[in-house]
Amino acid sequence: MKMFQKNKMMYLVVFAFLFNGCTANKVVGSLIQKSCKEASKSPGAYRNPHFEKVCIASLKENPKSQKAKNLGDLTMVGTINAMSNLTNVERMVEKIIKERKYKNSLTKKLLEECLKLYSNSFKSLNLGLNYVKMRNFDNAADNFLDAVEGPAFCGLKFNGDNQQISPVKEENIFLMTMFQIPVTFAMKASYAHRNK
Repeated sequence: MKMFQKNKMMYLVVFAFLFNGCTANKVVGSLIQKSCKEASKSPGAYRNPHFEKVCIASLKENPKSQKAKNLGDLTMVGTINAMSNLTNVERMVEKIIKERKYKNSLTKKLLEECLKLYSNSFKSLNLGLNYVKMRNFDNAADNFLDAVEGPAFCGLKFNGDNQQISPVKEENIFLMTMFQIPVTFAMKASYAHRNK
């Protein structure tokens, strides 16, 4: 009888953990979907038809989002995702330069300039992340906006006037979407923080 009661108690404990885990996942999933949907309507994001899908998918695939309780937490996860994507694009550009997979010397020069811009973006994202940790969403948003300039100006360097096509054009466009996530979240978190 005692063995049966111990087993019953153990099953109840395991069931409680599983139930709480499922409930927590639903709450986080709801927070992500709601936040991304609202963010997709803000300036800078509404023009991108893929923003909401990219936002939801990128946040859900990061295990850190499972602990998110509010928009501030999601801003942190979005920033980490943006930094990770930026690092991947930087490595891609470095590889193109190293392996000489560019069409001419002007393309190489422009890619080297992009690396400098990416470096500045990384610094801005890092500063913004530190402000998010301090719950200073105004300064975080300012830094995230500065970070967007890196991929934006990199893309502008390759244009019709110099007849150059960026070998990382699609990656740059995706980067700007990834950067827009923490920008928008920080702005919304700042507004919510001020109006408490």
